Amino acid sequence: MKNTFATLPIAALWVFAALLGLPALYDGTNALRSGRAVDVFVQIGPLMMALFLAWCALQRRAGRLALLTSPRVTLIGFICFGAFAGCFLIKLVLRNTTLFA
Repeated sequence: MKNTFATLPIAALWVFAALLGLPALYDGTNALRSGRAVDVFVQIGPLMMALFLAWCALQRRAGRLALLTSPRVTLIGFICFGAFAGCFLIKLVLRNTTLFA
């Protein structure tokens, strides 16, 4: 099992973390203000992925490549990506049911 997160440049990790995390944080706080619990739940996946990518960038900057290629970190990365993809699919289903209902 090869971890591809460790091979990305540090700048790319930060850019991806910002592209995933900032909109999710904004949408999550708006959903909290309006009291929509489902929309808050849907933002958990992108936030998890953004935090994981930011953590990978910090570890890469510190020179801990062996830690990033460990099986445990790879498994955590796959879990975060799965949560991101699952929340994205839930968001698509929710948008389509409200659009076509």
